[in-house]
Amino acid sequence: MNTELISLILPISIFSIIATITPGPNNILLAHSGAHFGIKKTLPHVMGIRLGMISLQATILFGLGNLFKAIPSLQVILSMLATSYIIMLAIKISRSQPPSLDNKQQPMSIVQAACFQLINPKSWAMLLTASSIFTLTGDLFWPSAILSILLFNTVSIPCAFMWVTVGKMVSKKLQDPVFNKRFNFTMSGLLLLTIPMIFL
Repeated sequence: MNTELISLILPISIFSIIATITPGPNNILLAHSGAHFGIKKTLPHVMGIRLGMISLQATILFGLGNLFKAIPSLQVILSMLATSYIIMLAIKISRSQPPSLDNKQQPMSIVQAACFQLINPKSWAMLLTASSIFTLTGDLFWPSAILSILLFNTVSIPCAFMWVTVGKMVSKKLQDPVFNKRFNFTMSGLLLLTIPMIFL
């Protein structure tokens, strides 16, 4: 492997850990899903995030970021959609019932989680940053871009499962209606606090 590419491995890995382990819409939703549905049923959610991230990063690398610079109104539309969807998710989370066998609630599917990345402000911020600072010029552009995608998504998986596990650890306490309500309102509130990220 080219020495310039090798020199990118450590900074990309560190960036990926910091970017994906810190609170954001994905991690808050993963913790909530882990608490209400368990680790196994949250697997599609985790895989959907990765699928969405890979697709989004690829489109950014092919020039989608430049399209937003050329047509600023697209960013406004995306921001409004993101805000509306996050508010809707926050309301849904706040009304979640304690997990039980007869519960009709369902975790996010692979497709839902993947599509959510298109309007997730933290995903855009992370991937635009990664795509601009970790890609080399000339013939090394695509090798460095592919390296960035591979490392980012490999490092991100254990970070995601950490949040799912945190949620799973409190799952038994959710049978207590008071704790369930407090947990859901906390998760809902944290999700709403991510909205300002959309307009940064």
